[in-house]
Amino acid sequence: MEIKYSDKNIGNIKELTSKNSLDEYFFPDMELEFELKSMHVRKAKSSWHYPTHEHPLYEINLVTSGQQIFTIQGKQYLVNEGDLVLIRPGVLHSSAGNKESSEEEFSYLCIHFYIDDKLFLPYFKETTDSYYDVNSKLNRSIRPLLDRLMNFSKTSKLGFKEKMNIHSIMFELLGLIVSSLEEKDNNLENVSERTIGIAYKIARKIDLLIRKPTEMGNGEDTNSRIEDIAEELDYSVSYCNKVFKKVFNMSPRQYVSFRKLNESKSLLMEEKYSIEQIAFMMGYS
Repeated sequence: MEIKYSDKNIGNIKELTSKNSLDEYFFPDMELEFELKSMHVRKAKSSWHYPTHEHPLYEINLVTSGQQIFTIQGKQYLVNEGDLVLIRPGVLHSSAGNKESSEEEFSYLCIHFYIDDKLFLPYFKETTDSYYDVNSKLNRSIRPLLDRLMNFSKTSKLGFKEKMNIHSIMFELLGLIVSSLEEKDNNLENVSERTIGIAYKIARKIDLLIRKPTEMGNGEDTNSRIEDIAEELDYSVSYCNKVFKKVFNMSPRQYVSFRKLNESKSLLMEEKYSIEQIAFMMGYS
């Protein structure tokens, strides 16, 4: 954020403001990309099914009545009323009603969302769990918020205020999910804010290289530019690798592959470019 002052003679602004401050705490800057897509409530017959697919989005599916069968990466889950599944981007899955159930119909809430905040990635990436029964901590934590989201399905028209309320609920929901996942992986507890900040800077610069595709192609040499990023930040490549892996549980090069794949999937969904064009832009041979 660039701040311009009308008085050109202002010197050290930090010294000017801090010397008369009694106490202060600066929160770290946060940059969050978030999209909420295709959130819906559906009631269906037990014969209903949705074929195997994948997408570059996170998905939460809560069964509100009856039973639903989810197949995730080849493993089948019988999801009962009150249970939910959390599906990560790029994971193959399908869903269907339970034809063998005594109930002829079922209902569910489904939420698709995209989030690209670097500080969320370590938590979401490391968990392998997809199914959370009604008594699990994660389920119990977010269920009240899911109920609030479902209430909006009864609103005939969503205005600006309602849409902001939905986004507010989603951000609170994401915070609760991370809190629940954090108990399983406390690797970040001993990582300093400075270390996290450096890793975040590296990730952001990688994102800038990947998220500006042109028809001339710019993804081909992204891996080699990691050395340039290290030089720009005035750190050694080995130090950047060490810091990045400590925060994101992957090397910068692995993160490049992760982001290129997700960005490619997003471009494919837009149907603006051919597969060949996207491969060229992202640097796939």
